[in-house]
Amino acid sequence: MTKTIPIIISVFFATILQAAPLSQDEITDLVKRLETVYQNRTSLQANFKEERHMAILKDPVINEGKIWFTPPDNIRREITGNSPSTTVIDGKKMTIYYPNLKTAERYDLEKRPIIRQSLQALTAGLNFQRVGDYYNIEGTKEGNTYVITLTPKTASIRRLVKSLTLTMQTDLTPEKVDYQSPRGERVLIDYSNVKRDPVPESEYEFNPPAGTNVTNPFGS
Repeated sequence: MTKTIPIIISVFFATILQAAPLSQDEITDLVKRLETVYQNRTSLQANFKEERHMAILKDPVINEGKIWFTPPDNIRREITGNSPSTTVIDGKKMTIYYPNLKTAERYDLEKRPIIRQSLQALTAGLNFQRVGDYYNIEGTKEGNTYVITLTPKTASIRRLVKSLTLTMQTDLTPEKVDYQSPRGERVLIDYSNVKRDPVPESEYEFNPPAGTNVTNPFGS
C-alpha cells in the first residue's frame, strides 16, 4: 500500500497539470491581445539560445545571442561565440554581417517580394498582425503558459514551414519557439531576460565597417 501512494500522487498531479485545449473563441481572443501589443509598436528584446538540427549533421549547431524587435518589421539579431554574425532588418532591406570573414550580404526586400513574404511567414511568431494570413492556429493552456501551434495554410508556405510551436507566458512573454521544416530541419529557440523596453531606431541602422566586402546575392 505504501508503494502505491507516490503513484497515486503522481497521477493526481499529472491530471491537474494536463494541458487544456483552447477553444476557437479563446484563440481569437489571444491573437487579438497579441495584435494589440504589436499595433502599439511595443518593442521586445531578449537573449536567446538556438539549437539547429539538420539531417546532414550528427550534432546540432548551437547559437547564442540577443534579438531586438519593433513592430511591424524591424529586427536585429546578434549571434556571439566563435562564428558571430549580425542580421539587421529595417523593413526595406536586410543586411547580414560576418565580422570574422569581413563580409556582408545585403538584400533589397522591396525589390524581392518573395524574400519579404518568406520573412513575414517565418517571423509570424513575433508579428501576430498577419499570422492568420499564413497559418492555422491551435493552442493549449498549461498552467501559466500558452502553447500555440501554427501550421501553414498555403502550398507556398508549406514549402518553407512544416510547423511552428510557440510557448509564451499568459502575460504574452515569449519563452520558446520550435520550428520544423519540410526537409527535416528543426530549430529550437529558448528566450531569456525578455524585456519590453523601447528600442532606439538606431539599433536598426547598420553600416558595415570600412574594409568589409559587401555583396548583393540577388543583384542590386
